Amino acid sequence: MSSTSYAGIQSIAECLPAQVSSVGELHDRGLVRGSPATLRSFGFSTVHLADHETNIDMAVAAADRLLRENDIDRDEIGMILYAAALNSSSTLWDGNGGSPNGSVLQLETVPDLFKYPASLIQTELELTNAAVVGINQIGCASIFAALRMARALIVAEDDLRAVLCVSADKFPAGRPRDLAYNLVSDGACAALVRRNSDRNRIVECTQITKGSLWDSEEIENEIIAAYFPTATALVERTLAKAGLKIDDIALVIPHNVSLRSWEILGRLIGCPSDRIYTENISRVGHTIASDNLLNLRQATESGRIKKGYHLLLFTFGYGSSWACMILQH
Repeated sequence: MSSTSYAGIQSIAECLPAQVSSVGELHDRGLVRGSPATLRSFGFSTVHLADHETNIDMAVAAADRLLRENDIDRDEIGMILYAAALNSSSTLWDGNGGSPNGSVLQLETVPDLFKYPASLIQTELELTNAAVVGINQIGCASIFAALRMARALIVAEDDLRAVLCVSADKFPAGRPRDLAYNLVSDGACAALVRRNSDRNRIVECTQITKGSLWDSEEIENEIIAAYFPTATALVERTLAKAGLKIDDIALVIPHNVSLRSWEILGRLIGCPSDRIYTENISRVGHTIASDNLLNLRQATESGRIKKGYHLLLFTFGYGSSWACMILQH
């Protein structure tokens, strides 16, 4: 293993369903529980809703777009890490309803339990040299775990040049889209983590899991109470491990969980609002695990990020896990 090896996120792509609905339209269809006015006050305007697309369809579309846009040699990809935030996303579930007994998975036979999305993605993308691993059980932080594991694998294994990280989630049909003060879109993202990439070097990765908060529906108030102090502590820890201060961060790339929550967390970590990229909260809402990569791509394309900038990515996953990452562009 070379002591000089490092890993960076070389390229990013996303897939958002074409169907877009406003907060008011969702309310009229019974797809939000709260008032549209309250959701708008949190910064939400529209979300993307999958129709016939499954989570796998979106995952393949995001990964295929990444490969085509960057003219990547598919034989170079030695690993696929498929990250699922929702438990249902780790199966070949089509997301269009439950079985008569209320199960959301619709698994009819024991062999169905051995049908894996990561293997299907490998086949659809013709990535025959890539081994596959599935990552789940940490909610929206799942893609951070995939990126962290990709970095560690590349540094540890001399013959591994590139890892494809993919995440995709689709909400159950007909279920309310507002969850713990945020509004949820369906969507997928893909990122290629490459050895010695010339952009987005992964400087530091950290995670806090508080397993006692696993039953999110029953103890939502406790989770909200823990959210801000834990997030603040994790950001401070990540900066310290990287040898940086918040003033060294050119831009925070957030999850899209409420503009108001970022106004609060920004003050707690000492980051001005103009250094937090919140433009997609209104347009896209919270895509579960894809927010940060979608925001990183669009912030880069808009010219907000320059070579050498340090970026701080942060997310939170029900279950409950907080994750933070520092990149150098």
